[in-house]
Amino acid sequence: MSNRRVAILVPPENPGASADQADTFLQAREISECLTILGKEVLTVSFGPDRDDTAALLRRYDPAVVVNLVEDVPEGAEHLHLATALLDRLGLRHTGAPTAALAALGDKRHVKAVLLEAHLPTPTQAAGPNGRLIVKSATEHASIGIDATSVVMGDGAAARLVSERQARFGGAWFAEAYIEGREFNVGVLETAKGPIVLPIAEIHFLDAIGAPRIVGYAEKWATESAAYANTPRRFPEGAADRPLLDELGGLALAAWRLFGLAGYARLDFRVDEAGTPFIVDVNANPCLARDAGFCAAAARLGLSQTDIVAQLIEAALA
Repeated sequence: MSNRRVAILVPPENPGASADQADTFLQAREISECLTILGKEVLTVSFGPDRDDTAALLRRYDPAVVVNLVEDVPEGAEHLHLATALLDRLGLRHTGAPTAALAALGDKRHVKAVLLEAHLPTPTQAAGPNGRLIVKSATEHASIGIDATSVVMGDGAAARLVSERQARFGGAWFAEAYIEGREFNVGVLETAKGPIVLPIAEIHFLDAIGAPRIVGYAEKWATESAAYANTPRRFPEGAADRPLLDELGGLALAAWRLFGLAGYARLDFRVDEAGTPFIVDVNANPCLARDAGFCAAAARLGLSQTDIVAQLIEAALA
């Protein structure tokens, strides 16, 4: 492309940011390095409360592509599509999911309804055979408020915990059936030949005797904690798992098409003791940090972080 300017769009930086919020700016720094390696001119732009200032800066810079890293907006996590809606109005191409897909994924309860209507498996909002439910945010994708106490027995306990979590963290919360079993992360990357499924990772739960096997906030973000150390990522390779991995990949691509995703995505699955998979989360624009799961999966195909960024730029231009 003759225009070598690329903008990285981020939320306003908060000096007291939580670990999940700080991760956005780590990604921005790393992606800026990748773009420099690719010979691009890079400008980081804040998607702050004054959208007119953001728009004016983007117009002046006139990038060929915008790398969208906005994962937090004042209106709430269900409104992340406002960032790409602004880019659409400015006629700017951007990486990752389009506005309609981000809007559709804004509320997990809606996501579940769409999956069920399309006959794709996802946990119901009623207790499963074991009577247990897990309480989670309807809009956040960083496992905020999820820990061992999030899994409860019965609708009454779930309703009380939903009220407590809403009062504590804000936003809408809900309960869904807790699937006892294995957990898998499935990355999808858009290529010139269409979306491909990256090698599939399984989360192993070590030293979890008597506790729910979940990936909560500490397991994701508290890198010095026992919870983080006891949930390592591994890549199954045995022939016995091949049919299951193929099924997970097929379901991930079906959800990709259903929601009109683009660029890259990660889908999280639980697989019960009978071997039945359930889609528990659809994540547009997942973390691209070097040590995160998406880059780890791509590395098994020989793709570096810079390779991924180059592919996302190409997909946005296409």
